[in-house]
Amino acid sequence: MASTMPAARRPALLPKLVLTAAAAALAGSTGGLSFLAGAGLRRSVPVSRVRLQAATDAPSGDFKVVYFDAYGRVESSRWLLVLAGKNYDDFRYPISFGTPGDFSTIKREEFDADQAAGKFDYGMNMIPVLEAGSFKLPQSKAIERYLAKKLGFMGSTLEEEAWVDAVNEHAGDIGAAFGNKESDEKWFKETLPAYLKKLEVTLPGSEGYAVGDKTSLADVAIYRLLKDVQPPYDASWQSDVESAYSSCPKVKAIVERLDKHEGLQKWIAERPKTTVG
Repeated sequence: MASTMPAARRPALLPKLVLTAAAAALAGSTGGLSFLAGAGLRRSVPVSRVRLQAATDAPSGDFKVVYFDAYGRVESSRWLLVLAGKNYDDFRYPISFGTPGDFSTIKREEFDADQAAGKFDYGMNMIPVLEAGSFKLPQSKAIERYLAKKLGFMGSTLEEEAWVDAVNEHAGDIGAAFGNKESDEKWFKETLPAYLKKLEVTLPGSEGYAVGDKTSLADVAIYRLLKDVQPPYDASWQSDVESAYSSCPKVKAIVERLDKHEGLQKWIAERPKTTVG
């Protein structure tokens, strides 16, 4: 397999912080932290019609994933590129805090400058975005689906594609519920196991695949939910997460299969460490 370790453009700059529930939920929901989405749209240089038309050109060269120094809304897309064995430019805007852990004091000077200059007008001044030559695409879910389809991770038929999309949304709903949990104890001991039993029933795939008979975005969504969103929030709950899916054979098989994927495990072990989920 070709090397899948992009050279991170911006290393982490911050001391380790305890993830908030909202930061952890960011990975699996359509909501998340507004500061990471470029909240507060700014007036900037208008985008020409020609530039907008060029945004739909066929991609050329390696993909460039543009986001903050965080996992968040774009990590699933990074994983898809890794699973496909693609080299890509992993560009990360640095962020820092005036008061550690206080997201109201977030600082992101480089991004603010580019945003004010209209660099991301095509994405309503928000990131993440995906670029390759003239091709440009905003919105995290659109990026996920585009890459999944282009790289062969959206099933083999239109019906499988629809189910991959549905399971991805199921995982997102569970992630969103995690962000609104009553307490850690109840979530990991009661709520998560109940959700996973419901998820197990929905999966139409077999032999370690959520949908069909090959890896898809649905598998990535489930694996991230259980291995990159739940335990990192507080590692002391990792055994409870494992216990939650131990009685769900389809979910467990997906986790165990991706646990053995060398390229993905190399990325998870060596990716830039971040203080924001």
